[in-house]
Amino acid sequence: MDTIETIDLAHRPFLSARFRQLNLFISDYTFANVYLFRNISRYEMLTKDCGTFISAYNYQNQNYIMPLDNPQDCSADTLRQLLSNGSFFYPIPEEWLSFFPEKEFCKSFSDSESDYIYLTENMASFAGKQYTRHRNHLNQFLGAYQPVQKHLSADTLQDGLKILHQWQHECAIASCKTDFSVCEEALRKFSELALRGTIYYINDEPAGFIIGEALNAETFCLHFAKASKAYHGIYEFMFNDTAKQLESQYKYLNLEEDMGSKNLRRTKASYGPERILKKYRVSLRIKAG
Repeated sequence: MDTIETIDLAHRPFLSARFRQLNLFISDYTFANVYLFRNISRYEMLTKDCGTFISAYNYQNQNYIMPLDNPQDCSADTLRQLLSNGSFFYPIPEEWLSFFPEKEFCKSFSDSESDYIYLTENMASFAGKQYTRHRNHLNQFLGAYQPVQKHLSADTLQDGLKILHQWQHECAIASCKTDFSVCEEALRKFSELALRGTIYYINDEPAGFIIGEALNAETFCLHFAKASKAYHGIYEFMFNDTAKQLESQYKYLNLEEDMGSKNLRRTKASYGPERILKKYRVSLRIKAG
């Protein structure tokens, strides 16, 4: 029997376990991303006889379905039923595309939805021509400041919120058009969401933070990086320092999408991604006649 549930914190054990079993590199398949964007994307969990799915809506108000089980376990009739109202499966990894026959399904992707994957060792070393500018910014930062780091926790919550508010003020965009509220909830529910992060201080003042979580055994996903513009080079420092902390445990860093932002695309490309990970849409073919 089919069931529909609104996603909340009680689903974390089940969904986190399911995401680990899928062992994907796609940033969408983390509990924090699903939970924090639950209202924006209107996430609901659907249980079918062949497995579990998440129903959601993108910024264009299009309905998409995230499979939480291998789609090949579902009958063709169930797959067609899920997509019968113009919905599409997303985000689908390339290795699943063969489960959807070409004669019945259309497959596409958007560069703006692709994830940026980096070798952690490259981000930790900033070695080579690719990182010349970043090394210069990092050295300038370290020449001007003596940053101190602490683990993000309940004890540093207020300092994290101070940084977030400063970042929001400096970006000069209405908070409803940034990820301000989502990041604020991540800070307030840091332990409940099993997140990991570091906060940085300069001259005893909170200056920046990074928040993320493990995506799979090889990959750590960075969800948020916020800092004050007052400290030139602080983002290079935070990415470099985070990579050094994670290098012994994770081979890759996933810095998520650029969301079609030219500035974000330029910045993320400048760090030399090892791979641009395509996330596919799969929809029913419209039959002629």
